[in-house]
Amino acid sequence: MTREQVYQKIVEMIQEEKGEDFLVQPDSSLMDNIAQDSVEVMEFVLNLEDEFGVDVPDAAIERFETLADIADFIYDEKQKCS
Repeated sequence: MTREQVYQKIVEMIQEEKGEDFLVQPDSSLMDNIAQDSVEVMEFVLNLEDEFGVDVPDAAIERFETLADIADFIYDEKQKCS
């Protein structure tokens, strides 16, 4: 799975939750654009873990600022497993 494929899958996951017309950009902020509160952040992270089969530690979540950051983390974790 390429970095772009990881990003596209994350976009699909967000649009399934928020609606297909929900605008998603690589620099979309997790807290400002995607999740309204910490509960939504945790639900999103749990969905990522299920979808990609990776563990996302709290320390990584704290560093996530944009969707690009999340896609990079997921991609890197997937590379470690392959």
